[in-house]
Amino acid sequence: MVWCEDQGPLAFLGPEVTYPKDAPLLQCGDEIVFSFELREGVRYVRDVLSVTEGNGAHDPQEIIARFHDTRERERNFRVVA
Repeated sequence: MVWCEDQGPLAFLGPEVTYPKDAPLLQCGDEIVFSFELREGVRYVRDVLSVTEGNGAHDPQEIIARFHDTRERERNFRVVA
């Protein structure tokens, strides 16, 4: 099962899922970007687009905080030429 950052239902990660070439085996705390399909009200992961190995933070609040910190830095980045 995959916890989703949109606070929606969990997503089911089954054996038929495709992964990027050379992706590491998933471990608890890894962050993935994936596409899914909704079947009978259940999210099913269709394919994993990217895997970022976790840093050992298994607490969802820590994972979300780290994600939002990264997004905030990206949003404030400006190129000045």
